[in-house]
Amino acid sequence: MKKIIPYDINGETLTAQDLQQIIEPALSEIEEPLIGDLTYFSENARYEPNSLQIVSIRQIDKNYYSMTYQFRWTIFNGCLDINAQEFTTQSVTFQVKADGLEFDIIELSKGTMAEEL
Repeated sequence: MKKIIPYDINGETLTAQDLQQIIEPALSEIEEPLIGDLTYFSENARYEPNSLQIVSIRQIDKNYYSMTYQFRWTIFNGCLDINAQEFTTQSVTFQVKADGLEFDIIELSKGTMAEEL
């Protein structure tokens, strides 16, 4: 899935720090697809709002970058005596284009029973 954070680049050469300053205020625009479907971990897994943070941004090619991010999620199941908080760290690639930053987000979802067989 492609998601774009609009930004007029104007031919600027942007550093990783510049990119982070562009992305951080717009994280809410890409938050949901970055977090994905947490049922992959558990049916009871819940994202903790506002915990998404950029860990690092590194250049992998001309105009291509990798952003490492982390977020907290919780699992609560009183019947099984589970009450846990976890941090997950993941990465996403993005491309700097003339009209903004285009993220190439892999959609995470729990497989169906048919897919598991």
